Amino acid sequence: MAYISLYRKYRSQTFDDVIGQDHVVRTIKNAIKAGRIGQGYLFCGSRGTGKTTVARLIAKALNCQSSDGPIPEPCNKCDACVSITEGNAVDVIEMDAASNRGVDDVDALRDGVKYAPMQFRYKVYIIDEAHQLSATAKDAFLKTLEEPPPHAVFILATTEAQKIPITIRSRCQQFDFRRGTAEEIGGRLRYVVEGEGASIDDDAVELVARAANGSYRDSLSLLEQVMAYTEGAITSKDVYTILGAVDEDILLELGEVLSSTDTAAAFAISDRLLREGKDVRELLKSAANHFRDVLALKVGADSRHKSDERWASQASGFTQDRLVRIIDVFSAAEKDLKWNEQHRLGLEMALLRAMMRPKEAPVAVASVVQCEAPAHTSEFKFHPAAVTASVPEPAAPKARKPSVEVYNHESADGNGDGGATVTLAQVQRDWNKVLRHIQKILKQPNISALAQQGHPIQLDGHVLTLGFTHKWDFHRERVDKGSEWVERGLWDILGAKLKVKTCVVEDAGDDYGGSSAGSEPSAHSEPVQHPLINDVLTIFDGTVVEDDKDPWEE
Repeated sequence: MAYISLYRKYRSQTFDDVIGQDHVVRTIKNAIKAGRIGQGYLFCGSRGTGKTTVARLIAKALNCQSSDGPIPEPCNKCDACVSITEGNAVDVIEMDAASNRGVDDVDALRDGVKYAPMQFRYKVYIIDEAHQLSATAKDAFLKTLEEPPPHAVFILATTEAQKIPITIRSRCQQFDFRRGTAEEIGGRLRYVVEGEGASIDDDAVELVARAANGSYRDSLSLLEQVMAYTEGAITSKDVYTILGAVDEDILLELGEVLSSTDTAAAFAISDRLLREGKDVRELLKSAANHFRDVLALKVGADSRHKSDERWASQASGFTQDRLVRIIDVFSAAEKDLKWNEQHRLGLEMALLRAMMRPKEAPVAVASVVQCEAPAHTSEFKFHPAAVTASVPEPAAPKARKPSVEVYNHESADGNGDGGATVTLAQVQRDWNKVLRHIQKILKQPNISALAQQGHPIQLDGHVLTLGFTHKWDFHRERVDKGSEWVERGLWDILGAKLKVKTCVVEDAGDDYGGSSAGSEPSAHSEPVQHPLINDVLTIFDGTVVEDDKDPWEE
């Protein structure tokens, strides 16, 4: 007898055997029992959740010959049930819309619908991947679905319900199949392993169940691979080998490296894993999942590792907020590598970003900017000539405690602890880094693009003012509403809790370099540069050199 794959061998043959879809099974069984059989069903859900299996069970229930009519529990012994199980029933037509998606295929279906069943009570049409039907095919199918003959039942299965026209969805009873939980899939795996006369560790069951991502079929396919690989009891090490994932010991070692400040250790473990042939994307994905488990253990949501001293020690070595940040770093890096072939560099940079902590900045210097607030308006005018700055020697950075202080938007109000002390010059120097951080790491490209049109012009205590010209007034208003993202970016890059405000500044024109209304420039004040010149000086770390030489002089 030919070998049968596990997902086919252990396909559910009764409604009671279907796992994780109780809301679907109960509704269909009650409808069949009451004789309320629909003409069209639409099954939606991700792959491997049992859509086609339930469709075949409906075909059995409608045509089971153990009763004079449809019954909610087919016998699986009569000719109708056996032929449907084996897939050779002439009155149960399964059509793959991915390869039969044209209007000619639908026309052939419509021609066959009008004829009565050859053997059973009902003709059941199961259309898999129904969303892949062409637009003309869907239109051609619509009339048949609207007024089908009484002996025909249509069951459409799809993984993308939004691509099914509303005209078709409104003529069907729609059921949403949900993904299986790790517990539900794990229970099914144990049942299959027992049926195959094998044995498997609890840790191995959990690894396979989580790797399946909610798909029952995927879990059985992975189990089949693992069973083919091992000769005795299935262990978690066997599963790690088949999946190409990183085992627990390496992930715990990785956590120890990130909890330290040893940058060289990060490069060393990265090099070792690459020499061992680990897939970098799988490594980053495993690392993100590992720190998710550490976070769950820390907040008390995971009892599986509660008694493990290594896990408990690692959970105590990180704050909740830092764990969230590490998970974000690894998830973003794994996503970026989809389009980047520099896997070694991507892994090393991800590890270094995960190790980063907010740094202390030098002592603040005095920065004075005059912003005149006209009466009865919230608009500020900025006079470039009114800027004076005195820059003393920067103080040595203070030693930062090992614990990581976490950004809190509510505390960035200028009254409480503002984290590190920064200067306006430092904010201007790192402004582009802040914008890139908001875009790439915080995933707020809109806020980054809007804030790019403003310039840091004043730092008063813990209040940073961004200046926007009248041209970018819309951008200024949007940045005002999303200022917490700019504040979060400033905290992550500079380690300072700053409250961000905006004001309108005058456009750079003939008055640049002149004096502001009602004030005389200081005799010792340096000339104020155009904001674009400041950008150039910041990027290239340059200085302005006055050159009065006549360019036409020989």
